[in-house]
Amino acid sequence: MEKLAAGTLVKHRTLGAGKVVAVEATALHVFFPGSGTRYAAKLRWPVASPFLTQDGLEPDAWLEGLSSFALDSASGRYTLAANFMSHEEAVAAYLADHPAAFKTPPPGKHASRLERGARWRAACAEWTAALGGEKVDKLLEDGNDAELIRCLLRVAAHAARIAGMVETDVLKEALEPGEVVRDFLDALFGYVAVPLPTRARFEKLLEASHALGVPPDAAWPMVTFFPFVAAPSRHMVLVPRSTSAGASCLGCDLQYQAAPSWATYVRLRELSTRLLEKLATVGARDFVDVECFLHATGGRRQPASASVSPTGAAPSTRSGHRAVPPEEAVNQDFRDFKERLRRLEAMLMQGGLSDADFAQALSKVRRATNRGDRTREPTPELRSMLERAEGLARRL
Repeated sequence: MEKLAAGTLVKHRTLGAGKVVAVEATALHVFFPGSGTRYAAKLRWPVASPFLTQDGLEPDAWLEGLSSFALDSASGRYTLAANFMSHEEAVAAYLADHPAAFKTPPPGKHASRLERGARWRAACAEWTAALGGEKVDKLLEDGNDAELIRCLLRVAAHAARIAGMVETDVLKEALEPGEVVRDFLDALFGYVAVPLPTRARFEKLLEASHALGVPPDAAWPMVTFFPFVAAPSRHMVLVPRSTSAGASCLGCDLQYQAAPSWATYVRLRELSTRLLEKLATVGARDFVDVECFLHATGGRRQPASASVSPTGAAPSTRSGHRAVPPEEAVNQDFRDFKERLRRLEAMLMQGGLSDADFAQALSKVRRATNRGDRTREPTPELRSMLERAEGLARRL
């Protein structure tokens, strides 16, 4: 096999699917999601070539979307962010904090107590009531900018308490009737009228939004909020801090900058589309649910020790506000077993990939462990498989 370019997906004989993160003269850095670490493996080249193939590789949009890798100077390895969470961990954490998943109670009279999702939904409902169907066309045709602005302000009022949104006074000042606002209205309603976001219409809206003169920290919400509540199945909102933090936790680099850009929006929408496909299994309906998920994921604080080291050390975690990894809620014997398994996986990553017997034995143990009952002691069969893998590791 010829040396692969960064970004290429590959399949390892025992480690499964992976993504080439970086290429050196005598090494490939490949991230394997199934390895249990946020560090990419550094494979010696061309020694590792017989173990890698692209034949029979299934498309994996999620793996392709992992992009926030950085070189760790201490280990010489590429790694995801220290607070990286797999999709499974992030979903488990979200469900732990939100047992009802994405079921949102209907808006009521106690608006100050509404949860984030309910606020977004209320804004969507207001848009539909005020501007849905042919209503907006009639207002545009009549040149009734004043009524269009009043409708937009009512829509925005439902989300005003969400941190990061444009402040009410700022929005009112920005939408003072005039030629600049007329250009914004034309660009906004032209953008939401088409089935899918397009670069030309997005950049026209971006230019018109910029002309309103809102503060830099309100630039992204000003461009993305109204399309989002108009059609949450097609458009995504970017709330600077929470959206960027959530994407980073999930391994996606949005290449965020304070000044909105089509390139960043495309990355956000691609990530949101992938998330919606996965979250649909737990009840997600549209990008409103995806936004709530990203907000919760990005806002979950984890101690620095929660990261997984390149040596395979077990993550240290804090109870509450996080995912519950498989090692928890298990008995101590199974936890010790998993620690031994991690040490072997670290050895595999650091040079054991050229030993096919060791790699295959370790893969067999890993699969059996995943099927095992973590609430009980490891079975004699499982212990025997691990001991065989440890014996093969001693030959390295």
